[in-house]
Formats: sequence, structure tokens, C-alpha cells
Amino acid sequence: MQKQTEKTDTLHLDNQTHLCGNTAAPLSFQRLEAAAPLIEAIRTAVHDNVIQFQSHNQQQAQPEQDGITALYERLSNEDGMDGESNSIANQKRILERYCKENGYTPFRHYDEDDGYSGTNFNRPGFQRMLADIKAGKIVRVVVKDMSRFGRDYLQVGMYTDVIFPEFGVHFVAVNDGVDSKRGDSEFTAIRNIFNEMHARDTSKKVKATFQSKGRSGERLNNKPPYGYMKDPNDKKKWIVDEEAAAIVQKVFSLCIDGKGPTQIGKWLQDNRILSPSAHMNEKGLPVSHKMPKDPYRWSEETIARMLERIDYLGHTLNFRTSKPSYKKKRIVINKPEDWVIFENTHEPIIEESVFLVVQNLRKSKRRPTKLGDTDMFSGLLYCIDCGSRMYHCRTHHFEKRQEYFACSSYRNKRGCDSPHTIRNVVLEEIALQNLREAIAYVSRYEKDFIREASDNSLKEQDRELAAKKDRLTKAEKRITELDLIIKRLYEDNVIGKLSDERFVKLSRDYEREQDEQKAMIETTRHDLKEQERSRTNVKSFIAATKKYTDLKELDATVLREFIDRIEVSATEKWKKIQEREIHIVYNFIGAFDFSTATEQSKNPAEHEKNGIA
Repeated sequence: MQKQTEKTDTLHLDNQTHLCGNTAAPLSFQRLEAAAPLIEAIRTAVHDNVIQFQSHNQQQAQPEQDGITALYERLSNEDGMDGESNSIANQKRILERYCKENGYTPFRHYDEDDGYSGTNFNRPGFQRMLADIKAGKIVRVVVKDMSRFGRDYLQVGMYTDVIFPEFGVHFVAVNDGVDSKRGDSEFTAIRNIFNEMHARDTSKKVKATFQSKGRSGERLNNKPPYGYMKDPNDKKKWIVDEEAAAIVQKVFSLCIDGKGPTQIGKWLQDNRILSPSAHMNEKGLPVSHKMPKDPYRWSEETIARMLERIDYLGHTLNFRTSKPSYKKKRIVINKPEDWVIFENTHEPIIEESVFLVVQNLRKSKRRPTKLGDTDMFSGLLYCIDCGSRMYHCRTHHFEKRQEYFACSSYRNKRGCDSPHTIRNVVLEEIALQNLREAIAYVSRYEKDFIREASDNSLKEQDRELAAKKDRLTKAEKRITELDLIIKRLYEDNVIGKLSDERFVKLSRDYEREQDEQKAMIETTRHDLKEQERSRTNVKSFIAATKKYTDLKELDATVLREFIDRIEVSATEKWKKIQEREIHIVYNFIGAFDFSTATEQSKNPAEHEKNGIA
């Protein structure tokens, strides 16, 4: 295999320095000339591969006496600006005095929620109190006022009107005159609405500032990713940190070699490469979290996130994530069309073609065999009949020519009636022949290829369009039905036809189903938009073919650069000569028969005469 070397900005990852233990020379950063314009394939690849990791801090409740009075205190960052009257210490004094005056003992403070918003009830102190309520330990909850309890009037009402009565809990809001034993004040619901309006207004102001900043081109992430650092002369600019950038290039190289985030992390640790936080600490830069005990330990999450960053192409990405509501802390990935990307804002570290190969690899993860190695075809092969992945099969005593792939569903007895076995050497021969045909055809008949590949892609996209639209219609209809069901449940609960306990259980089940339907709708809509608006990026495939002048052998890099998947049929044993169908789906252009296309281009007049071309 020979690569073209005319372009000086091509990143030859196979030329990276190989480290050997602790005595290795440092990796050198390979500088690129300029960032390439961002193509739609990059947006889609990153969006599809991105993985969100959410950590939930949970505190275990300590055992308490039965029959205690819970004194709940909360203060958000915004509330803290109101002065001492709302401070946690002042809330404690007010609640303790109230308990002593009314003889409510023993009592316990739940005061951990300093700095937590009232719109989110997933607060450590509140959740610990709720756990004690459900355990039957608490008979009474006392708060300074309703705004300390929460600022979402619907959820506040759910707790005070349904949950607390269900567990026999007496609720008191001292300054608002609310006491569930005497009957609620008629102004309680109005107070709850005003409390939520305050939180909503604050959220809108913060969001407006955030949107204006992000759409003007200013980076919303002020901290440069590993591989970059702030320009000493202009803190808003990023410049390359060559020492770290060389490691970023090596990480991408290792991924293309077939290693996953865990294996890459082990390689970095074995070669004593400082983790990003340890690297920043060594350079005297501020670190946002506590330094790890092992400065050479790389987490799988850190590496996976690194492999998906558009920043390394030289672009700035804003609004990649968002919060669906100011009431929730859950972060979601926005659709690519909602991203705001400013191109060529800083020097690139990774070239576009390398980035796309890595995204393709991340989409189809390659798993090592029991012997610890990974075949270059792993993650690419699928059974043409049942759609399952095909597994690489080998043992210690196998020769190379004996290794083969087999359908996972057949091996696990899940319904496929044939193993669809195919030997590695046969696969290599077929794939190499097809890629040589592709490179030769594109090189000789580029204009014909552009026309044929575009038509072919559109036909591929239309196959599942009707079925997806039908699924979408049914899901939207079910969402409407569930809204009506939940509304009727609430009305039955209000007039007494349905108990509070039954209402909570049924509404929770229907809301769970509704969330599942909404998630499915979101996914289907995204797929439909991609299918309806996408057009074949033929130029990217042409660019890949031009990188290879004489393809003599295959490796994982070449396969991932050209091929998206390979589908294998069973052999037709009833024929004298066993035959099987091999269906190759290429990156960017889908399935394409280069043999037929070559014959058509060689004899255009004959094919036009027969109505073929």
C-alpha cells in the first residue's frame, strides 16, 4: 500500500513515534496547514457517537428515631443575594423557635441544600428527608415558607396534597401560615405560582445572556480542551500545546489501530503519559477538580470524549448540549442542526479524514477475541438474513487460513438457521478486489461516478422512509391518547373517584410510557430529517480513493476509511459450485456495484441502446 504524499497537510498517523516503556523519546506534534471547512458528515458522526455520562451523588440516610419533626432548610445561589433573612442559619433559628413554642420534639434538621435551586426536587437534603418519610420515621415537616420548600407549584402541590397525606405527614410553612391540620390557606396555590415565576424569570435572563454570547462567536466553554492552551497575549484565543497535541494525535492513531478507550488508556498509563489534569497541574495551570492519586491514569470517559471533539478540527462548537427545562439538571445532546459552529477559529490538530475514520470506528466497536487480539474486520460484518453481527472465531491451534466469522444469532441459538461462516482469507480477497475496482473506477470515470453514486444513494434512503413515517404517526397518536388518560385520572382523583395512592401509581406508569414514546419519536424524527435532507457526499469518497495509488494489502485503517459494513449470506449448497452473496456498503455512498459501473462506462453506447444507462 502506497500513500500519496503531495499534500503537506495530510496527517500520516502511521509515522507517529512508537514509545517503548519509560525510556521513550517524547512524541512530536505534526502540524497541519489549515482547518478544512466543516462538512455535514462530521456533524452527524459526532452527534450519533456522542455518549453522555451523568453522575448522581447519593447520600445514605442515617437511622433516626421514630416520630421526629423534620426541619427543612434550603437556599439557592440567587436567594443568597436577599441577605441574612434567608440564610440557612436564620431558617434554623426560626424553625427551632417554632418547634419549642409548639412542643414539637424531637426534631431533626435537613440543611444540606445550600446552593440548590427550588425548581429541582432532586436535592440531597430533600431526598434524604423523603426517604425518612417513606420509612415512617417522620410525622411532621416544617419549613420557613413555601418558597424554601420549592418553586415548582405542580410538584409542591403533589407533595403537600398527595404524598404527605398518604404517609400521614403534618406539613407547616411558618411565615406563610400554612398548616395542613388546620386546612390550607387559600393563598397557598397563588404563592406557589409566584415562587415559580421568580425562578422562571431568573432562568430566562441567564439563558438570554448565554444565547447572545454563544451566537456572537464567543466560546461558551472557556476552558481549552487537552491539546490546546490559552494564548498568553489574548485569553480568548486558543493556541496549540504541542506536547499535549502530540498525545491527542497518538490517541487517534491508536483508535485507528483498533484499540478502544480502555486499551488506549492502558497504553498511555504503561508509557507514563500524564493525564490531562496532571499535565495542566505540571504546567502550573488551574485544575477544576482534585488531583488523582495516579497522575498517569486515564479514564475511559476522558478518551471517549477526546475522540469525539470537533475542536480538534479547528472549529468552535457552541450549544452542543442543553437543559430541557430550568427545573431539571439533566443534560441532553442537541440535534446537529441546532449546533452553532464557527469554523477555522484555531489551529487544527487532527485532519478531517482521520476524524471521520475514527467516528466510523466508534460507531462499530471492535471487540478483542479471547486470545486478546482484534481482527481488522471485527465490527464490520453482519448476517444478511437476520441482521446480527458476525463474530470472529479462532483458537490457539488455528492457522491463519482457518480463522473465520460466523453469525452471532446462530451461535447463540436465537433464530438464524445458518452459521453464514466465511473465512478471513476469503474476506480479505473479496474486500481487496472491491477496493481496487473502486479506486480504479473513480480514478478513470470520476464524472460518471458522481452521477451514478448520487442516484444510488437516494434510492437507498427511500426504502425505510414510509415505514418510519408510519411508526411516527402511531407514536404521536398514542401520546395524545396518554394525555387524555392522565387528565381523566387527575379529574377522578380530584372528585374522589380515585384514591391518591392509585392515582400516583397509574399516572406514574402512563407517564413512563409517554416518555418512552417521546424518546422514540425524537429518534425517528431525527432519522427522517437526515434521510430527507441528506445528499451523498461523493467528494469525500473520491478524496479517500485519491490517497491510495497502489493498494496492495488491507489494514484496519483502509477498511474503516472506505467501508461502513459488509453483509454476508449463507452459501447455496444445492448448487454444484457453492455461491454466496457479499453485500458491501461503503462510507458516504452506500452500496455500489463498481464492476457493473465499470462495464457501463467502458461501453456507454451499448448500454444506452439497451436502455441500461
